[in-house]
Amino acid sequence: MFDINTAIGHWPFRRLPRRTAGELRQYLQSYGVKGAAVASTPALFYMNSQDANLELAEEIAPHRDFFVGVATLNPGYAAAVRDLDTCVEKLGFRALRLSPCYHNYNLADGTADALLTRAGELGIPVLLPNEIVNFRQKHWMEPNQPLGMESVLAICARFPQVTFIGTEGGYNLSMTAPPNLCLEMSRYYSCYGQALADMVRKLGSEQILFGSGAPFKEIEPSLLKLHHCQIPDAQKELIAGGNARRLLGL
Repeated sequence: MFDINTAIGHWPFRRLPRRTAGELRQYLQSYGVKGAAVASTPALFYMNSQDANLELAEEIAPHRDFFVGVATLNPGYAAAVRDLDTCVEKLGFRALRLSPCYHNYNLADGTADALLTRAGELGIPVLLPNEIVNFRQKHWMEPNQPLGMESVLAICARFPQVTFIGTEGGYNLSMTAPPNLCLEMSRYYSCYGQALADMVRKLGSEQILFGSGAPFKEIEPSLLKLHHCQIPDAQKELIAGGNARRLLGL
């Protein structure tokens, strides 16, 4: 089991549990998770996101047998491309996370183009969270709307050489997902229904990844969705960790 969607650090709008690498690792391992991709929560708010990435690298250094670092960068910052190189080549991070909603830009306006081009050259996947917390329950200083899958599909078409991972929902079965888009499953509903199985039949098991959204969400709903999903065990294994490990080069 590998969790593609976790984070550590302080959240300015409410107290989060398990804010440190050690606390989050203990929590995930108690449910059988063997590894996780982890991003920095403060990177969404620091003026220079790279400072938060450096803090993340220090925090997970004793846990590199478990955590894989995900760089969070603001493409509007002049040194973003150089910082991505540092994160990948010196810090050992294996993915990039972009958050247009929190960093106040639009994927269609070209702001992120240079950073996405470099991510494609480096061969790392790009995580695009639809939201961090549900916008209906947000603090007044947070974004008013989620990213929206239309933006994600458009950027997938513009950058076919980049593998994108849409996290925290946004997709529905009426949409056609391109082959360079994968989806993390934590915010898709129904533990006992077959929403996940329907997604597998539509997209294929190679494009869906297990994620919990911890520490913002508890892990049990995602585990239940996968457990009750009526698909072959081989497909469950891909979703549970095989796909993530392939995309991250593990």
